[in-house]
Amino acid sequence: MSFWDKGRMPESEATDREQAGGWSTSRLLTKRTLIVVAVVAAIVALLLMVWQVAQILLLIFASILLALFLRSFAVTISEHTALTVNASLILVVFILVTSFVLIGAMYGPDIADGFYQLSLQLPGTLDKMEHNLKHYDWGPAFLDTLARAGRALTDPRQLAGIAGIFSTAFGGIGSTLIVLVLSLYLAADPKSYIDSAARLVAQERRARVYEAFERLGHALRWWLLSRIVSVVAIGILTFVGLLILGMPFAFILSLVAAVLNFIPHIGPIIATVPAVMVGLTEGGSMVLYVFILYAVIQVLESYLITPYIQKQMISIAPAWLLAAQLVMGASFGILGFLLAPPLAVVVMVLVQMLYVRDVLGERMELP
Repeated sequence: MSFWDKGRMPESEATDREQAGGWSTSRLLTKRTLIVVAVVAAIVALLLMVWQVAQILLLIFASILLALFLRSFAVTISEHTALTVNASLILVVFILVTSFVLIGAMYGPDIADGFYQLSLQLPGTLDKMEHNLKHYDWGPAFLDTLARAGRALTDPRQLAGIAGIFSTAFGGIGSTLIVLVLSLYLAADPKSYIDSAARLVAQERRARVYEAFERLGHALRWWLLSRIVSVVAIGILTFVGLLILGMPFAFILSLVAAVLNFIPHIGPIIATVPAVMVGLTEGGSMVLYVFILYAVIQVLESYLITPYIQKQMISIAPAWLLAAQLVMGASFGILGFLLAPPLAVVVMVLVQMLYVRDVLGERMELP
């Protein structure tokens, strides 16, 4: 062997080592690929499972919201009285049940009669609107569009999809009972359920879990408060405004506006429709006044009432919130549509805490 060949290994041995290294790299690549495929398959399977039980999960989330509502009032009473939190919770439930029973007994027949009279009034309003619009060139096309939209909304398949949120589970009454019972259990002893969830993660990360629950509870409580204050304010302002205008069915229309205002952005638009239809029976000028009244009330609610309260909670861009409502409504029906805003609050808080702050390291002003 020459001087230059002393430091070289035999060609066959070098080839064997190269092949061994190639096999090792190939095995490592195959192993990583299989791990990625397994993780993706597990995520897809988990998403499919969640999709199958999505209606039940939405009912559980509704129970959590109701439990927060009850617990917040109970804690407030307990802090200002000698009662314990659980005793205060029993008092809150008793007051709410008694109030609903008394309101139903005293005003239930009048409210039902008001809705019945309104339902009788609306068909005549539609006939009058159709008669007036036929005088315009664009009237027939507009009426045809309304008719097609009405047929789409009254399509049995659409109605079945909307009603499916309850019929696929245990029925409307059964779902309501589930929400009530779960909310009472959660409100009575929330700490035990939070502790159970915290034990699912490593001990060094449990502080983050408790912080997340605290932040979420705070944000959802303020979201509930903002919606309740907004509903009451819209109901009172609408009732007073319709009385000043001399509109019939003022109480019923204000009740509809208050309840629908619980749904941000879209609810107030829907509430305007019956008011405008009733205004058509009173003349063209009344329709204009109703539009102005509802627009002014929504401006006050959007730029004065809600922003003042939302300083204490997370702020969500209207476009994101509207997109969440549309996606949840299309995917899960009415229940998904109603719960989209608080779910958006939950997602935004978790993203800001667990990703923007903990992963990206940016400082966040958390609620």
